[in-house]
Amino acid sequence: MGILRTFKVLIASRRLFSNWLSAGIRYYLVKHSMIKGGITVKCSNRKYVLSPRVYSLIVNAYYDGAFEELECHDSLYAVFAYKGQKIRFCDSFEFLNDIVFENFIGGAYDDIDASNRVVIDVGAGVGDTAILFALRGAKKVIALEPFPSLYKKALINIKINGVEDRISLINAGLGSFNGEVYAELSDIHGYYLFKPSASSVKVRMYTLDSLIRELEIERGSVLKVDCEGCEYKAVLSAKPEDLVIFEQIVIEYHNGYAELKRFLESAGFTTTIKPIRSVHQPIEKQGYIIAKRKA
Repeated sequence: MGILRTFKVLIASRRLFSNWLSAGIRYYLVKHSMIKGGITVKCSNRKYVLSPRVYSLIVNAYYDGAFEELECHDSLYAVFAYKGQKIRFCDSFEFLNDIVFENFIGGAYDDIDASNRVVIDVGAGVGDTAILFALRGAKKVIALEPFPSLYKKALINIKINGVEDRISLINAGLGSFNGEVYAELSDIHGYYLFKPSASSVKVRMYTLDSLIRELEIERGSVLKVDCEGCEYKAVLSAKPEDLVIFEQIVIEYHNGYAELKRFLESAGFTTTIKPIRSVHQPIEKQGYIIAKRKA
């Protein structure tokens, strides 16, 4: 981060914290290992102790326009406007740029018509895409998130945005087998393969077939998949007859689209490839494949 930007970010933080200057100085000292500890911030007569990482995420996201105000209650809530409505996200600052600039404002899912349809949201994260589909008129959203820390945040975010009556959130993932995996309990910084550890818990793993069958997914539904690499095994292991249920499919791919494109087209879909905006990756590597059933 350049010196000029650092200064501008610090000045902008005065609209977030009443002790913005002392918090910013302490962050600088901690970052450069001159002192140790967290960053105490004051907001609406409340005090919060933030890790240097979270403090940096908040002030930089605010400076970049990812949110418009900070609400200070039991926790810190980022607030931004979407179609004239206030949207709130709790403790989701690590994902805020993607939430706002990719999904809500960036139009990642604008090609999908969720109105009055059931949407299967695989890789729900902190609940942002499930909330987005609900706000866009989905009849019901069935959202899967395997990581317990993200699942818990998604529960909060879905409730505070008033869409819990249209979203069913499940602590589970999608893959090539029907069973259980181990997922890390603590907050995650990036994604990784599921594996046992001292701080992990078993979560359910569905195949597309078992998901459709057990949850009785209706014909004409929409499938969204953003699971940081699971899309290949999860989708390519499905039978073409499994996909008959879906009218529209959107997949964020992370290692090329060729196999997914061939498979979806052989199952009766037309496909379009769309670039991702939140990261600098060539479209051949990462982006979206949007599949719509042939008329």
